[in-house]
Amino acid sequence: MKKIEFSKLNGQGNDFILIDATVNRIKLSGDQIIRMCDRNFGIGADGLILVRPSKISDLKMDLYNKDGSVAEMSGNGIRCMARFAYENNLVNKKNKNFSIETLSGIKKIFLSIEGGKVRDIKVDMGFPEFKPENIPVNMVNSKADEIFNHKIKIDSKDFIINCISMGNPHCVIFLNNNVELDTFPVGKLGPKIENHRFFPNKTNVEFVRTSGNEELNIRIWERGVGETLACGTGACAAAVCAVKLEKVKKNKVIVNVQGGKLNIIWDPRSNIIYLKGKVEHNFDGQYYL
Repeated sequence: MKKIEFSKLNGQGNDFILIDATVNRIKLSGDQIIRMCDRNFGIGADGLILVRPSKISDLKMDLYNKDGSVAEMSGNGIRCMARFAYENNLVNKKNKNFSIETLSGIKKIFLSIEGGKVRDIKVDMGFPEFKPENIPVNMVNSKADEIFNHKIKIDSKDFIINCISMGNPHCVIFLNNNVELDTFPVGKLGPKIENHRFFPNKTNVEFVRTSGNEELNIRIWERGVGETLACGTGACAAAVCAVKLEKVKKNKVIVNVQGGKLNIIWDPRSNIIYLKGKVEHNFDGQYYL
């Protein structure tokens, strides 16, 4: 029986299994990943990350959703990987800044260290993508350059959607302030929007309420996962849409997810998005395949 060493980390409750695959060539099947991420029969997590060597960056993130599917990018996942890499000496500890290769490009990492321990982790998330064909979104008989304030029908009700890619597809829906976010039927509507014919690769979905001039409250339905306590790319997508639609007054946005707070900075002039927040190291262990 094969034994694998792992660590469990989370960013605002969005939890991941981290495995060092920099030396040993570790390969897991979809069924094995599903089993490991199962909260009853396995370790339990929203996703799994194999930390691999990279020829073009300091490290490579091999990321999987809890359903065994490959994921292009995760803002919380990459921050968890950054702390894991630092604590396990997979990067030079003298250098607080390093880079990680992902399926959506190379991401720059910035660590805040206090007393020898990781306090906050900031990630250069790159540029938001607005072109429908690059998200991707099926736009029939339309030459629109962006998908903002677009109406779709779900369960005979109209929803106004805003679509962007953060290296993975997102559909952001702003709710009226008279709608109670805590009781909103995310579990019912999330999968219907995720699998809507509008999205050929499915999509992540963010349900958002504004809170003042620089804060958002959101709930997230993640593609291939379900509802999660946090989503880094989802928080970025919600913040970008809020700034673009002038629902917040500043480019620095506090995003309140169910598992805590994330700080998003997006300057439309430079177009670069930064995601910042804390990461917790929960425990280490051994898993028997």
